[in-house]
Amino acid sequence: MVCYTPSMNQLTMKAVIDNGQVIPAEPERLPANGDAILTVLPESKHRPDWCRIEPLLDGLTSDLDATQWQQQERAKWDER
Repeated sequence: MVCYTPSMNQLTMKAVIDNGQVIPAEPERLPANGDAILTVLPESKHRPDWCRIEPLLDGLTSDLDATQWQQQERAKWDER
C-alpha cells in the first residue's frame, strides 16, 4: 500500500522489519535520498474472528445518502 498526500508531498509505505533491517514493500518507489520517520506498530496477537464479524456487516447498508439521513433525523427533533 502506498499513499501520497499531494499538498504535503509525503509517501506512506508498508514495510516489515527483519532482524533490525527495514524492508519496504515497494523499494522502487523510494527516493534515492531523503529523510524518513519510522513508526513501529505493535505486533497484534489478537486476530479478529471474521466468521462472527461478517454476519454483522451484512446488516449495514451502503446505499444510504448520509446527508439526507441526517436531515431526516434532525427534522424529527425539530418536530418535537
